[in-house]
Amino acid sequence: MKRKYIILFSLMLIITPNLYSAFENTFSGARPYGMGNAYTGLSDDIQGIFYNPAGLSQVRHSELITYYGKPFMGLDDKSNLSEGFVGYLRPLRGRESLAFSVSDFRLMSAYTENTASLSYAKDISRVISLGANIKILKIMYGSDAYTAIDPVFTRTSRTSFSSDVGMFIKMTNRISAGIAAFNLNEPNIGIYEMVSLPIRMRIGLSTRAKFGSICLDIEKQKKKDIKFFAGAEKAFFKDRFFIREGVEYAKDSLGVSLGLSFLPDPLKIDYAFQLPLMGIRDVFGSHRLSVVFMFGKELNDPYTADLEDKIANLEKEKQELQKNLKVSEEQLSTTSTEAEKTKTQLDEIQKQKEQLEIEKRRLEYRPPAKRIIYHTVEKGDTLNSISQKYYNTPDRWQEIYNSNKSKIERGMPVVGTKLLIP
Repeated sequence: MKRKYIILFSLMLIITPNLYSAFENTFSGARPYGMGNAYTGLSDDIQGIFYNPAGLSQVRHSELITYYGKPFMGLDDKSNLSEGFVGYLRPLRGRESLAFSVSDFRLMSAYTENTASLSYAKDISRVISLGANIKILKIMYGSDAYTAIDPVFTRTSRTSFSSDVGMFIKMTNRISAGIAAFNLNEPNIGIYEMVSLPIRMRIGLSTRAKFGSICLDIEKQKKKDIKFFAGAEKAFFKDRFFIREGVEYAKDSLGVSLGLSFLPDPLKIDYAFQLPLMGIRDVFGSHRLSVVFMFGKELNDPYTADLEDKIANLEKEKQELQKNLKVSEEQLSTTSTEAEKTKTQLDEIQKQKEQLEIEKRRLEYRPPAKRIIYHTVEKGDTLNSISQKYYNTPDRWQEIYNSNKSKIERGMPVVGTKLLIP
């Protein structure tokens, strides 16, 4: 039995730093694994605890998750690695969320890592959300009657505290970005000597559409090469089924992943498979399965609620205006009818007035009185000259003669008499 623990302890020293480096890569959840762990710019469910806690504010209903994983199955040394995770998230009013989780990673009974995390996220604007994790980290070696008396195992556990922070940026309705920093206080996780857990930084970008999402992440850790992560998911059957694919790349490692999801309401069942192409070889890959139970009344988005209130107020105002418009139209219709009637009456009155004016002019008409002209005969006047004077022709002398026969002697007008000019 003692030999067994010595072997397992040696395996832990060799394998664990290479695979997980003690809390350094605390990813969890089948959905992110299926997307190649590119999740920092998405983080829209409880699994975002491990990638960007700020993204938790997007969740609007309570979630309970249970997760189990088998990393690197088929190792030559028969090592049995396993990991698990249980978490609960509750959205709060005001676009904020609170979550609690417990995770476990173990190498059979020889080595265990436990993490308890309390997470909080809140929108500080319509664009930016902030979030944080407060974590308790515990690392343990297995013990029995043999290890209890072996000086190598005089101390078998270490408990530390750690913290993470994140920012989520909603750039547009479809594009979002995230940045997160883990292990800010660089906690000591060494059992026999000082071993600081280095700060780890992640930056991610995500684009979302009706069919699914595409995500890209970059990670940098002290004294380690940059890692790149890329993943995508596509929805089918009215968002009831998802297919995912992803890739992870670093200088000394390369892995590809595939994932599936089925969403029988109110559950979300996720499965992911990862296969290393560089680094650890000749294994059957890693398998992960998680089940998310969504329950409780979905909280309204406060921003959407504000818009809904404004829309409701506008609808009330619209209805009031429509009511007033209808009354005005009725009044206008009545006024229009009365105006038309008045116009007809005015036209009739105008016609009567015109007829009366015509009658008035007819009654007032008097033919002009005939003008009577007399000519006093002077010496030298003749009937021809008088005709020339009044008619501009001497030929009308006969008319003058006929009107004045008694005043004409021998064809000549008598001087001093008055002749009527007809």
